[in-house]
Amino acid sequence: MNNKRWVRVLMGTMLTSGLLVSACAPKAADPAATPEPAAKGAEPAKSAGPVSITMARAGSPSAIPKEDFVKKELDAKLGINFKLDLTDDKEHANKLSVLAASQNLPDLIEIKEKDLSVYYQMARNGLLLDLTPYLDKLGSVKKQVGEEGFTKGKVDGKVFGFSQAPRIVPQGFWIRKDWLDKLGLKTPTTMDELLEVAKAFTEKDPDGNGKKDTYGISGTRETERGFLGAHGTTEPNKFYIQDGKLVNSLYDPNMKKGIEEFQRFLKAGVVDPELFTNKVTDVTDKAAKGFAGIFYEQWAGLVRDEHVKKMKEINPKAELVLLPALQGAKNVRFNDVGQITAIIAIPKKLEKDPEKLNKVLELLNYVSEGDGANLVYYGQKDVHWKKEGDKIVLTEKKGEASYTWLYQLTGRPEMDYLMTKFPPQAALIKESSALPELKVYNGFVIPPKGFNITDANRFIGEEMLKFYTGKAKVEDYDAFLASLEKTFNFKVYLEEADKTLKGLGYVK
Repeated sequence: MNNKRWVRVLMGTMLTSGLLVSACAPKAADPAATPEPAAKGAEPAKSAGPVSITMARAGSPSAIPKEDFVKKELDAKLGINFKLDLTDDKEHANKLSVLAASQNLPDLIEIKEKDLSVYYQMARNGLLLDLTPYLDKLGSVKKQVGEEGFTKGKVDGKVFGFSQAPRIVPQGFWIRKDWLDKLGLKTPTTMDELLEVAKAFTEKDPDGNGKKDTYGISGTRETERGFLGAHGTTEPNKFYIQDGKLVNSLYDPNMKKGIEEFQRFLKAGVVDPELFTNKVTDVTDKAAKGFAGIFYEQWAGLVRDEHVKKMKEINPKAELVLLPALQGAKNVRFNDVGQITAIIAIPKKLEKDPEKLNKVLELLNYVSEGDGANLVYYGQKDVHWKKEGDKIVLTEKKGEASYTWLYQLTGRPEMDYLMTKFPPQAALIKESSALPELKVYNGFVIPPKGFNITDANRFIGEEMLKFYTGKAKVEDYDAFLASLEKTFNFKVYLEEADKTLKGLGYVK
């Protein structure tokens, strides 16, 4: 076996065991050491040509058009040759691990929330730059992501990255108003009434095709949030504060009530049997085809212009409206105030290349504010958008700028962005954003060393599915918690969360 082949085999084996980043980290790197700012002192030497910057992001390489006007403008404005290296979302973390192992990380890195274990490994193995000495050079980024954005990027007390500005995901229940009208039903206001309407949608042929081919409720696995929220808790393993004390939803006494509520609907046969495997695209398609009359989803998956057009083509009378919060429901979803959409990090090796490091910092600032931000939000001025007073209005060529989100490296001001991009849905977005939500703080909690959050969450998800579907009895719930604590040392994670959130001042 030649050397290259042997290395490939070794990497594959280590990736499978999740050990690649740590096993191949450079021994000389010391994450505890605070480097001097690269740009401190003398100005860095300047290259004769543009400075090449490559960023690894998750995304489809085909998403960027051949005529990439964003890259062209960034390159010209900043004197760089910027390349987005996009990898399919499922393979992104593995690719980063391989690049880290070969000490060949690109100049900018995006790590998605689901891959944070890779971020923690890279930070703790000295592969990422501590941004603390450079924070005064990231003024526009700080305006975009806030102080909390950098707090979320801390690992063992050091700022190895920052979180992009948070997104708004205003989920809720949506209902077919035309079906309510056809069956002579009122809009449900309680969980009991919701169940009765769901039964009617399942059994009374609301689409009038003479077939029993509809369901009451559809959605994705996240529909659990709607049922659990009706009883004051939310998705399993979420941290929130009650009466000044930190609570994990798994240990909230209301969790059992929420499980029983979900079971009540499932046993009634009114829930889409594919609910736990549906993707958002499945829900969008089922809504358009009139598969069910109630959906738990956010506006973008149901009432964007193209979705409404498709639904109206099948049934011109179809009308989906947002269901107000039901009586007694303390929340319809959670909002993670520590939410991490993705972490943006810079490799430690750039402190030895001050010219490139300065250009990277300049790039991050440019896309966070002013002309650069508008470029990556909406496209080119007077081509894809124009100013009408203080308001930005998109032009008929707005479709050419549909890919610019890939260059939103630090995120975007979500509500202003949505109001500008989706004027027909603006009222619904505001209405759904105003529904009651439970603040959770998981984004601030970094799993302690030796605790595998991915494996623990996988176990929790599998066991909760058994409870929802009635394959496990609610009476066995406490035994499930005991197994979680014994198998995964879960209390260490709870103690770390309490310590972290007390340190941040959220818990007294």
